[in-house]
Amino acid sequence: MFKEKIRGFFVKLAMYMTVVAFVVGSALFVIKSLYPQDDIATARAEDPTINEAGDKKAPPVEVSGSISDGLSKKEAADSREEKAVDRGAPLVTMVPETPQETATPEAPTETTVPETESPETLPETLEQEATLAPPDPTPDDSGSDIAASLEGQIQDMISSQYTAGGTVAVSAGRISDGSLSSVNSHQMQAASLIKLFVAGCMYETMGDTSQYESLISSMISVSDNTACNSLVEILGGGDVQAGMAAVNAYCMAHGFTETHMGRLMLQPNDQDDNYTSVQDCGNFLMNIYNGSLAGSGQILQYMKQQERRGKIPAGVPAGVETANKTGELDTVENDAAIIFHPSGAYILCVMSEYLSDPYTSRLFMNTLSGTVYSLMG
Repeated sequence: MFKEKIRGFFVKLAMYMTVVAFVVGSALFVIKSLYPQDDIATARAEDPTINEAGDKKAPPVEVSGSISDGLSKKEAADSREEKAVDRGAPLVTMVPETPQETATPEAPTETTVPETESPETLPETLEQEATLAPPDPTPDDSGSDIAASLEGQIQDMISSQYTAGGTVAVSAGRISDGSLSSVNSHQMQAASLIKLFVAGCMYETMGDTSQYESLISSMISVSDNTACNSLVEILGGGDVQAGMAAVNAYCMAHGFTETHMGRLMLQPNDQDDNYTSVQDCGNFLMNIYNGSLAGSGQILQYMKQQERRGKIPAGVPAGVETANKTGELDTVENDAAIIFHPSGAYILCVMSEYLSDPYTSRLFMNTLSGTVYSLMG
């Protein structure tokens, strides 16, 4: 009897437990069906590769910066670019290098045999660091700003870096501005710069110069002294004094008032000499660039073929077109050039005389040329 009661107790207990398990299981099922995201959120917390549907997925591509959910790869890339712009990050970073002159100092050029220069190592491209900036000012304001900055920079460089002795003068400016900034401009020894004015006089005086083109080309592109003397004689109808007078009259007629021819090339200068100024040379170059002088196109073309490129042209980036005419004596180093900058052609003329160190003067021209180039950007 007692055993039957015990057996009945356990049977009832088993039934009660079965009913309780059924009720609890049903309750859990209902709760899970009502709140499925809780399980998914828990699973995602444990395994971030589970998506909102509870399925496995590949790990997401990481994108730098803060990007909202659901952003596509292209949108993410665009977002990175926009953030870089917002921060004003430089798009290009370049470090200008100081031009290096490898040619040895040269002897005076006034010889009957045209001279050539030793091969030179042109400097690498000089570029300024490009950054986002406000829109450029109006052309007039920009031109005046560049002119003021240019004159100040040139004066500072002469004061702090010029160590060749004697006197140096500089004239420079963007051609489109119509004016030049000059520092220390005054009448100085022209050396072979006088040949620019001889060429201009030939084209204006002779009209048809086809039979003289080889002489003019040699006088400009290789600085041939004999060719220059021959052209002066032709201008004077066989009289070299009359020829020099014709060159001087040409200069006065066009406002080159500080330019004067007083001797032939290779001749003594104890009686008279050849003179010009950086301002006169700069104005002459501006006129031939604008085509306002007879023979402008031919002179410019011969200057582009210049073989003596160790001064101003050596200071600009490789590949930039230049047109120049040099002049040298024992204590004189001159160069007058047009540089065809991508932002607009500009003029740079440098004259130096009574030098104690001509080679250092040439190196200064290289450095100055690079600085002016960067300012024109």
